Amino acid sequence: MSVNVLNEKAAEPTDPQVKAALGPTFVHFEALRALTASCEWDWRHYGKKYGWKLKVHADDKTLLELTVADGWFLVAMAIREKERQELKGDPAASALGEQLAGAASPEGYGLKIEVRDAASWERALALVRFIMARRAL
Repeated sequence: MSVNVLNEKAAEPTDPQVKAALGPTFVHFEALRALTASCEWDWRHYGKKYGWKLKVHADDKTLLELTVADGWFLVAMAIREKERQELKGDPAASALGEQLAGAASPEGYGLKIEVRDAASWERALALVRFIMARRAL
């Protein structure tokens, strides 16, 4: 079951819609937008079941996919084996590496962070900064 609250395909989500859905976590959404200002933001509709998701990328390098939920958002990304090893070795980000589980898919190792409060935002922020630095974004 999808947690996405932006399901209607009729029109791409607007900032007022996203702000209404996210409530207090919209401030973290805006901070993510500022952090990833060098990247492109594309809303993509993945059908009635999955709705709209935000793809943040630079050219052919995907950084993350964001799903808007009710009062929070989900940051999902796939990291490469080299990034996974570096993440495990980084003292500031090693806790994030513990969330990596299972075998790699063709896209890499999946990692998801639910941004619901300041603490979860700090984890997401650390991960996004870490990956942006590795991918020169």
